[in-house]
Amino acid sequence: MSFYIVMDTSQNQNDLNILECPTKDNLGNVPHYYSRMIDLKENDFVFHYNQGLIYGVSKITHSTIINENHNFLAEIDFTRLQNPLHIRSKWPVVKELLPHEYSPFQANSVENTGFLYPCSDDLSMYLFSEIAKYNTEVINEDEMNQTEVQLELLMRRGQHVYKKRLIALWKGQCSICHINLPELLRASHAKPWKDSNPNERLDPYNGLLLCAHHDALFDKGLISFDQKGHILISEVLLASNPQIYQVSLDTKLTLFEENKKYLLWHQCYVFKNKIL
Repeated sequence: MSFYIVMDTSQNQNDLNILECPTKDNLGNVPHYYSRMIDLKENDFVFHYNQGLIYGVSKITHSTIINENHNFLAEIDFTRLQNPLHIRSKWPVVKELLPHEYSPFQANSVENTGFLYPCSDDLSMYLFSEIAKYNTEVINEDEMNQTEVQLELLMRRGQHVYKKRLIALWKGQCSICHINLPELLRASHAKPWKDSNPNERLDPYNGLLLCAHHDALFDKGLISFDQKGHILISEVLLASNPQIYQVSLDTKLTLFEENKKYLLWHQCYVFKNKIL
């Protein structure tokens, strides 16, 4: 089960219970927001957005085909919300749940142009819960609860598998301080769950096995690692006596080659190198 946000579909598409878009743009290119239609599967969910509002939700009933007009087309079961969800009124929460790549919205809450965008599991759970508060007569509460439970179970199972793989890769100890008590170890993603595709989420090279406080530092971007394994310490942490947190500029990890692309992503998009 995957989740998406579709931008500004026409009334005609909604009435016909379809999603339809070109396979290429006017220049013959294949934008990601068109080609993503290929990924749609039965029972995936789509949030419909237009002019600041999530105004409907749909479930994919038949996977994508190419129709006689050489457009992508998927059949849906569309439900219009009687009380649309105003995204900007929820922006402080929404912006924290958006991916860095392929986000449907910019940092200032303005929507990006395009058609179909991925919607992270966390953002989907939040949107569903907010929609259900104001649309109980339209949204089937039992189905909503079942969807949220299924989503949470999938996330937990994925995180359990990921941790087992990291424990095996790092021999059951924190890659920084070598604590080996399982109860204190966390499976930390370099490229966060919300930004990763399904394969990246479970790839043990996409992160580090860390003790609880080193995991917090890495997760919040207060430390990172360069391509040679040398630690990078944010100016925020350097200003607050990093020795207290058992980090030192002498720290160096022996990386796997497969770690490097993920750590580069972390360094670019998560690491906080400046005092805000």
